[in-house]
Amino acid sequence: MDDASALSPDPIRPGIGTSGTARNWPLNSWWVAAHGSEVSEKPIMRWIMELPIALYRTESQEAVALHNRCPHRWAPLHMGEVAGDRLICPYHGMEFEPSGQCMKVPTQDNTPSAIRIRAFPVEERYGFIWIWMGEASLADPELIPADLAYLEDPAWYNVWGYKAVNANFMQIKENVLDLTHFSFLHKNSLGVTDWNRPPKVESANGRVTYSQFFENSPLAAIYAAAANKTPGKIVNRETWGTQLSPGAHHSAVNIYDLDTEPNGLSECFARVVHLTTPVSVGKTHYYWVMARDHGGPYDVEQTRAFIGKVFAEDVTMLEATQDMARRAADQDEALEFSVSADRAGVTGRRLVAAMTDAEKMQQE
Repeated sequence: MDDASALSPDPIRPGIGTSGTARNWPLNSWWVAAHGSEVSEKPIMRWIMELPIALYRTESQEAVALHNRCPHRWAPLHMGEVAGDRLICPYHGMEFEPSGQCMKVPTQDNTPSAIRIRAFPVEERYGFIWIWMGEASLADPELIPADLAYLEDPAWYNVWGYKAVNANFMQIKENVLDLTHFSFLHKNSLGVTDWNRPPKVESANGRVTYSQFFENSPLAAIYAAAANKTPGKIVNRETWGTQLSPGAHHSAVNIYDLDTEPNGLSECFARVVHLTTPVSVGKTHYYWVMARDHGGPYDVEQTRAFIGKVFAEDVTMLEATQDMARRAADQDEALEFSVSADRAGVTGRRLVAAMTDAEKMQQE
């Protein structure tokens, strides 16, 4: 028989964010468009903040981001090819420089200077291609969080991954700012069940940070293997996480062993990076990085498989929440209650909303 619980009304909203169906992200900020290894002389396309972006590299390996729509007959430029530094339209062969200026119309001798497309500022840093979707004159590379410098530190090991998420980017950010869900959503996959009280929360300079110290805590298997320690061993664990910017977050797991084995580690540090870029109100690019200062290089495929399984638990919940909100006739009247464990998430939401609202007011 058919499953009656699978039958639902059609969506009546394109997506739901922290400000309803309206845009809830600032444009004047750096966002991750791709991992550096994904961008080459062969153009690719990314939908970012409801705009199609063509990404490619020049002869000197510089990353370029152009609006993906040719102004002649609207062909997707990423379907074309790169010659030298220019992106060539696949439809009628118009050639565009990294500045967005059209330099050649093959069927005529002169090229009107008015023919151009929008070029977006990009920076390659910490293994990723960062894009600025707002006012180009404000795109200061120093605003890319330098806190992530360990991703380029040869003393650290890291592995990255990606998930396409059918949910609002702030749903993911609030998820990683409240780890009390570990004891429920990840109780079987992670086995970290001591997040049973609200963390300390601090906010300054446009950031919010939570922190918690777990004294005499059994070491979860996920942390034990790389440190070459026995799961369940009693250690002290320090955990903190910071919303670095609207598109970047990282968290720490620092282990302190007071009863170290011969030649064992007395302390070891790990980081988890969450890079979330809106596609639309209801869809998000989600890049993640696992990093550590011990244990040697990651087994890339094994790590991606395991982390993919864990994060799939988050994504399944967030997508179910988003899907129900898009379909429910009474969603506009729905109440949302927050509790003490939500303090970091609510603060993060307010910080991003303040940036977004300020931009919208300037545009009016």
